[in-house]
Amino acid sequence: MFRDMIDVTNDKLLTQGTIFNCAYNSSYPDDETLGLIITARCDISNKDKVSFYNYIPAIPFNIWKEKELLPVLKKKTYKDLRSKYLTLLREGGFSESNLKTYGYERIIDIIKNKASLPKCKLQSLQTQHEKIECFEKKQPYAKLLSYFNKEIEKCLTDIIENKNADYFFIDYISGYGPAIVNLREIYELNISTALKIPDGIELNIEKTYPGLNTSIENQFCSIVGHLRSPFIELLMQRFSNNFVRIGVDNHDHKLLTNIMEK
Repeated sequence: MFRDMIDVTNDKLLTQGTIFNCAYNSSYPDDETLGLIITARCDISNKDKVSFYNYIPAIPFNIWKEKELLPVLKKKTYKDLRSKYLTLLREGGFSESNLKTYGYERIIDIIKNKASLPKCKLQSLQTQHEKIECFEKKQPYAKLLSYFNKEIEKCLTDIIENKNADYFFIDYISGYGPAIVNLREIYELNISTALKIPDGIELNIEKTYPGLNTSIENQFCSIVGHLRSPFIELLMQRFSNNFVRIGVDNHDHKLLTNIMEK
């Protein structure tokens, strides 16, 4: 069922692709998230030349779905959803400005009393409103799933199939389940802290560990696995695509005219 993406045979090696727990993530200060090392292997082998390693966050899906799914879903659906909603309102005799002035509840009562929309369209208007409320009230995953099952499936399929530039999907990490890697956030892990992770670190809330989160229930930081090849190469390629830009001169504005006239 799951792709064999994670190697758990060596919990003492810290290198590019290593995944460790208790990673600090500013978006999840109270949740346990993971870190995936992206520092080049050659830099890791030259410990005297670097003062920190870089990692990107890997968030267990059960945590990610309650926070980051909603904006992903909204980006995909909200514009079309609101357009359909306003179209139905206009068919019922009301404008967007009326909505702002009188509010939905008063308008829907008038539409019902005057029967200014057929029952099927009235039901559709109510459903569209409930869907919009999901975004405005930031409803939990279970509620979103009841209204946007197919749309959520499409959003997750895009992530799994590497069609969303922001994320990389890991099918399963032992102890954490599926995880989603954020390809647009980079964090630093102090090298003195990093070098202790292979042997495990008993976190002390009174001490600081740059790159680690001491505010969570789990107080033991360790390696939980390594992203296997070719998945680590694919992840690094996609990560680089977000940040690496090759500068070239802009084309002459006359170029298009010249080639079209010939």
